[in-house]
Amino acid sequence: MPLLGCAILPHNQMVLDPTIDGAPEGILEVHEGCKAVAQVIASWEPEIVCMLTPHGISAGKSPRPGIYLTPSATGNAAAEPPYNNYELAIQIDSQISEGFLNHLGNNGVACVKITGSESPLAASEIVPLWFLRSLQLLRKAPKYMLVSLPTPIGGTSIIRSETSKDRVPDLYQFGTHLQKYLAYLPLKSAIILSGDLSHTHATSCKTPLFLPNPAWKLPISDAAAVFDAIVEKWASTLNSDFLLRDAAALVKKAVSCAFDGLVVIQAVLDKEGVAKFSKHVIARHRPSYVGMLACIFQVDRRVPYPDFTYTPPQYIE
Repeated sequence: MPLLGCAILPHNQMVLDPTIDGAPEGILEVHEGCKAVAQVIASWEPEIVCMLTPHGISAGKSPRPGIYLTPSATGNAAAEPPYNNYELAIQIDSQISEGFLNHLGNNGVACVKITGSESPLAASEIVPLWFLRSLQLLRKAPKYMLVSLPTPIGGTSIIRSETSKDRVPDLYQFGTHLQKYLAYLPLKSAIILSGDLSHTHATSCKTPLFLPNPAWKLPISDAAAVFDAIVEKWASTLNSDFLLRDAAALVKKAVSCAFDGLVVIQAVLDKEGVAKFSKHVIARHRPSYVGMLACIFQVDRRVPYPDFTYTPPQYIE
């Protein structure tokens, strides 16, 4: 059946709770934007949700995409406070997932099969899923097809971004395979991309909770702000040149774990017919060092959440 729409949600844990002391500017805006995106997706009433994650369980060990075949997956956003209480589980449609695995195999794409009784989830999946948990309250709650995107061995954002531009053709081809498979299914589907924009913004924030792990050795780059602005322009227009030409030229310096998935989404929408989709950037900001985007591409051309405008809450002293 035709695709209902796609959405992009960030996965840095800081977006979960904008009320934490010292939370950088912009977190509340993106948090509210994620909530709005989730409400729109729930209104679609999808029957299968395909989640694309750049940091799945297979990402650090294999360059191949990973397909989760376990009946369920569970995890929390962090092992330590303040984000360790964000814990949830999802039901995976292992039959649908295995069908996608076979579809990729028939097209010469080797994959990692993630098997067992239950798969672990990390922040890259839990954070967007936390906003989407209202889907489980639908009359017919959707199941998930969870896909770990292909990445060079190592799987970190820096390693991924080093070769993202060179891998655009393969990523685009992967997206065409995904679109073809979802269109074949007799189910209403939606695609959710988990990912953050540039990881290399300069910041005046001094609170370790909102800064990158020093072990990641993330640089600071002037390309960060330009990259994020280009991606927003792409999301507002779906003009592929902004993504596949302009953003691709900057991703190595900007460092973005979302870029690969954006290419996959571009391919899906191209195959579906870009003209069918309305574009809605709900929130885009740069809290601390990392850029975040919450946006929707949907077949229904109504404004996705017409009452949503960001206004800071009034706190009682």
